[in-house]
Amino acid sequence: MANGVTEFAFLACAVIISIVLHEIAHGYAALWNGDPTAKISGRLTINPIKHFDLVGFLMLLVCGFGYAKPVPVNPYNFRHKKRGIFTVAIAGVTVNLLLAFISSGLFVLMAVLQAKYQRGAAAFAGFRLFFSLLMRINLSLFFFNLLPVYPLDGFRVLESFTRYANPVTRFLRDYGAYILIALVGLGIVVDIFNMPYYFDILGTYIIYARNGVIKLFLMIWGVG
Repeated sequence: MANGVTEFAFLACAVIISIVLHEIAHGYAALWNGDPTAKISGRLTINPIKHFDLVGFLMLLVCGFGYAKPVPVNPYNFRHKKRGIFTVAIAGVTVNLLLAFISSGLFVLMAVLQAKYQRGAAAFAGFRLFFSLLMRINLSLFFFNLLPVYPLDGFRVLESFTRYANPVTRFLRDYGAYILIALVGLGIVVDIFNMPYYFDILGTYIIYARNGVIKLFLMIWGVG
């Protein structure tokens, strides 16, 4: 029971850190491009309450991917609109990827310390679990947000390279939210009816992409 409570607490902390830094990165990137909307709205803060979205938070806890309350951005304030849209879009996922990489290194370090120092093995095991969760959550956020579907960051990247009236981006802008709901709903149905995992298109994509990057990170740190 205690282990379950500890793991849930670590998971909640990892989720909060990941989504807060993701949204702050969007806000600072917008400010750097000339848009102070996020700053004026009080969103350039580490206070998680300012970024909290209940549904997105629960999705992260249960599904491993989700979202926070989007940082308000006004692209008409950007000095260069297309560049601004692109840099703001990639800011959040870039922070998630960096956090995942740093966490992977700390995860390996904790494993080494756990094996070397028996006296503090339990504490190192706890930190190892936390950095494992932080790494996985950030990679899940990274790959989820890279989907080129409105309102995710991947759509904004696509939008920055196309015209507003482009038929593909227009379709994704109009129906992207429904596509996401359908993908998440499909994953829930697969879990409920114990269907083969590959029917969960979104979950399979995120798990395989995440695990591939984890293997790469561990190879970089000399493991595996």
